[in-house]
Amino acid sequence: MIPPILLFLLILSILVFVHELGHFLAAKKNGVDVEEFGLGIPPRAIGKKFGKTLYSLNWLPIGGFVKIRGEDYTNYDPKDKSNFMNKSPLQKSVILLAGVFMNFVLAVVIFYFILGNQGFKSSPILLMDDYVFPYGNTESLPAVVTFVEDGSPAYKSGIKFADRIVSITDGTTTANINDTNDLKDYLKDKTGVEVVLRTININTDESNVYKAVPEYREQAGQAGIGVGLGEAVRIDYGSPVGKTFSGFSHAGNIIAYSFSMMGSLFAQSFAEKSLAPVSAGFSGPVGIFGAVKSILDYGGSKVFITILDLSAVLSLSLGIMNLLPIPALDGGRWMFVLYEWITRKKVSRKFEDKAHQIGFAFLIGLLLLITAKDLFNL
Repeated sequence: MIPPILLFLLILSILVFVHELGHFLAAKKNGVDVEEFGLGIPPRAIGKKFGKTLYSLNWLPIGGFVKIRGEDYTNYDPKDKSNFMNKSPLQKSVILLAGVFMNFVLAVVIFYFILGNQGFKSSPILLMDDYVFPYGNTESLPAVVTFVEDGSPAYKSGIKFADRIVSITDGTTTANINDTNDLKDYLKDKTGVEVVLRTININTDESNVYKAVPEYREQAGQAGIGVGLGEAVRIDYGSPVGKTFSGFSHAGNIIAYSFSMMGSLFAQSFAEKSLAPVSAGFSGPVGIFGAVKSILDYGGSKVFITILDLSAVLSLSLGIMNLLPIPALDGGRWMFVLYEWITRKKVSRKFEDKAHQIGFAFLIGLLLLITAKDLFNL
């Protein structure tokens, strides 16, 4: 099996490459010179120039980049028609948003493949709140294990993340489990009594039976096994119309859900005057590597589909993040173009440069927080 680190680098590289390819093709189409199109991150290993573009292979094998003439004001010539700065707001918009568009297209194509192989039902999606997806029919998957405490009875029994607890028995009585309260009610007087839990993993559909001996939990004031439960959903696009547009519908569902979660996280961060809530809700490269490694470690018959689904969601996430109106991101740069489009006046070079510097510093700070959190979780 491919090592997790290599698969992680491959996924990340494809997603970034597709994004940068969008900028590259849009720039070429609109008559803007692309000075360099690189695979990986410098320092440069090798490079070959064809026409006006240097195609390079770089030593750090993560993603890629394009260097477009006029992306900053270095050696700016107001008469240079191949300079990005001298293009119309419409052309600038197309070039800036082409990367996001390509990430969206890639995700839609992958979703069509996945849904077609799963009877036009999505892979399970863990819910963070009571969100209602706008497209398709939603099937609830309750009592999904989202957390297993180290050293707890559940940990010792082998219960895993994404196992859905279906029922529990002590040999005398049996209860179906639909939420946290069902499990708590059953365990409240079971301190020291062995129980048997029947589960179905929402990612692999594998059934398992686990034995655990509940312990008295001081914090809860009753017996427990040391798990956290949440709800997941599976979305059915099985109607004729649903199948036809399933790739787009599922991408739309994921995008809408992502914006809903981001809005909640940013609102919480603003209220608390802290980046911690935002960083807790996002994953950086370390977190993505952890997710890839977990999928490969767990294995199962659906490992390929699960990796593809993760890749599609990451492609959408990359596009969404770049759409945020934060200077230094595509969305932030487009805000300045939109201002120019509406007012027919360009923002001062000094102000725009300063805004991008501040935006870049903010993003670096956020990335450091997210990375620290991911390392702790990993």
